[in-house]
Amino acid sequence: MSLGLPGHLAPRAVSAGLARASHVIAGVCLLAAFAATLSQQVAAPSRVIWPAALVLLPILALLVAVDRNRSLLRVCAYLVVGAALSYLYASILLVQVPIITTSGSWVFTLLKVSLVMVGAVGARTAGAVVPPAAGWVLAEASIGLAALGTGKPVVLDVTAGLAVALVVIAAVGMAMTRPRARSVQPALHRAARDEHLAALRSAAEARAAALLHDTVLSDLAAIAASEGPLRPALADQLRRDLEMIIGQDWSESVPHGAVGSGEWAGSSIARSVEEGRALGLDVTVSGDPASVSTLSAAADETVGLAVRQLLVNVHRHAGVDSAEVVVYPGAGMVSVMVIDAGRGFDERETGRDRFGLRTSVRSRVESIGGRVQVWSAPGRGTSVLLQVPQASAARQDLVVGTGDAA
Repeated sequence: MSLGLPGHLAPRAVSAGLARASHVIAGVCLLAAFAATLSQQVAAPSRVIWPAALVLLPILALLVAVDRNRSLLRVCAYLVVGAALSYLYASILLVQVPIITTSGSWVFTLLKVSLVMVGAVGARTAGAVVPPAAGWVLAEASIGLAALGTGKPVVLDVTAGLAVALVVIAAVGMAMTRPRARSVQPALHRAARDEHLAALRSAAEARAAALLHDTVLSDLAAIAASEGPLRPALADQLRRDLEMIIGQDWSESVPHGAVGSGEWAGSSIARSVEEGRALGLDVTVSGDPASVSTLSAAADETVGLAVRQLLVNVHRHAGVDSAEVVVYPGAGMVSVMVIDAGRGFDERETGRDRFGLRTSVRSRVESIGGRVQVWSAPGRGTSVLLQVPQASAARQDLVVGTGDAA
């Protein structure tokens, strides 16, 4: 039961679980005894049986108190008060109910089991064994004294004894398996650590591959589109990209605690639009561009790289020289749509060697809790909708750039 829990927490966690289960059993037994007592009163209205039902209520209240705080004082109070009230309960029923002739009646068994299931105190084996055993002894003694006082025979309750045996076996079994569970803990922790490191390594590699895919593809497309000497702006962009590839520390993750730039001009999405224009596209921006200020830095970079790839796709595949980028907020999300009136395509027929939409767009956006929708058909243009959570609603612990890459 303790497998997988930290070694210093496992004993207390298991003890608390067993105690809670015991208290549930005890509560059910007390309620069953309460219902049985009232049914006897209804069956024999002339007899005074109802006070016995009221005697059970303080025991139930003490059980609730023990369940909320399993202190030694409360457990002792539950056992002592429960034993005293059990004597009173048994005395009433043995006198008022003719069918109850011995201390081993089933209705008394319910009360005995409720005292046995007092739960463990602390995480040690003694704390799990002594209170239930004490509850059984006190319950047998108090109800036996009530039987002797009313002239009824005293019978040892086998069912209550089995309940004690069950609790003791469970406690001893847990104590015997605890050393083995502790010996397994280091292996589990090492496995969890290795899995976490592997996930971080995979995310860093995927992000690096996606960034290289975006940068190289965009730059090659820009060079191919240029006629004659490169324009100064394009040459500067190519130089920056080359420096980024050479000097990038791929183990670094995107900053995720800060909000984006605060204005459209400084956002990654705006830079991607300018890079699309450097390719020769006529890119228009509409909607509410200022809403990108509500994105986290991670979301801003993710969407910016996705928009960059979409504009590269327009340049390479759409057969047109214009595109529109629409930005608008709503319902805790920021939506960015890239629209072109080009030749369109069927995404289901896109070859597996085409990584742009699958890796640089869809996987990126979904990695930060966003979603991507594509509307396209041959000859009818393409519209791609990117929706990502605003900074207040976004999860801030996601690493950008998971997915396959070329």
